[in-house]
Amino acid sequence: MNSVNNVLFAAVKVSLYLLILSGIIAVLIVFVVIPRWVRTEEVLVPNITGRTYYEAVPILDKAGLRPAKKILEASSDAPKGEIVAQDPEANFRIKSYQPVKITVSIGAELAPVPSVIGKSKDSAFDTLETAGFRRNQVAEVHSETHLQDTVIAQTPPEGGGQRRGTPVNLLVSLGPFPKSIQLPNFQGQPATDVLVALEAVGLNVETEYSSHPKIPEGAIIAHKPAGGVILKTGDLVSLEISGQPEDENIGKLLPFEYYVSEDGNQNLSRHVRIIIKDDSGERVEVDQHYSPDTMINLEQKGVRVFGQTQVIVFENGEKVLERVYK
Repeated sequence: MNSVNNVLFAAVKVSLYLLILSGIIAVLIVFVVIPRWVRTEEVLVPNITGRTYYEAVPILDKAGLRPAKKILEASSDAPKGEIVAQDPEANFRIKSYQPVKITVSIGAELAPVPSVIGKSKDSAFDTLETAGFRRNQVAEVHSETHLQDTVIAQTPPEGGGQRRGTPVNLLVSLGPFPKSIQLPNFQGQPATDVLVALEAVGLNVETEYSSHPKIPEGAIIAHKPAGGVILKTGDLVSLEISGQPEDENIGKLLPFEYYVSEDGNQNLSRHVRIIIKDDSGERVEVDQHYSPDTMINLEQKGVRVFGQTQVIVFENGEKVLERVYK
């Protein structure tokens, strides 16, 4: 019985000692450890933006801080590898040996410049803005080969890699130089030949019909202005034609639309050449560069044809389409 009591007394004694020891440790934590932690020195966060990561590490270490383990990355105009942000920010006070988050630049996002050659000015603006670029200066010049209001050239050129937001300069066509043309006397000549000749020199034409006792059907009775008058490109000529309006006399608008093809590199323009063969002969209606997927509308351009018509399309010197209209 005595031995059992001795064992119980010893167990109680040990428990009491442990309780006292725990109380002492708790007192030390409350009155010594925690106050020391609370009183840990605060340091001023140095400015490390604009530095590289390897330059920033010793700077933080000297200030009693350390970089966070995870390095964030962001697209920026800053050179690749340069620190563009930090958290906390510079001159902010924090406790020593705390981590500082670092964001490093991966460089500016580059994108190919889309081709706007052959597009209308407004369409070119839309294309550039959609691709992330902005328009800059627009110069205008007369061109014998490019339609009015279409883009002839661009800077930077199509393709390559440029930072998004880069300004693009455009050179836009004013159309052909105005030419002085002395109007011949077309009286009695076939309307088909006259229409082709007038449109070929850049004159606009309107027609009206009436009967005439001496001039055969389909021939010119009279025109305004009269023969000998000096006109300029774009001026209007009114033709009075003998007989009733028929397609073979005045021709018909060609309902031809063509989309410039897209290949592996959608940013490169393509040289498009369109040849027309009809009863009035063979002629080149289009001969210029266009950006991919640009629509060429010959009807909208006012192209008239006579009789059976063959349209042949070339891109970069290679025949890509041949179509016949009856």
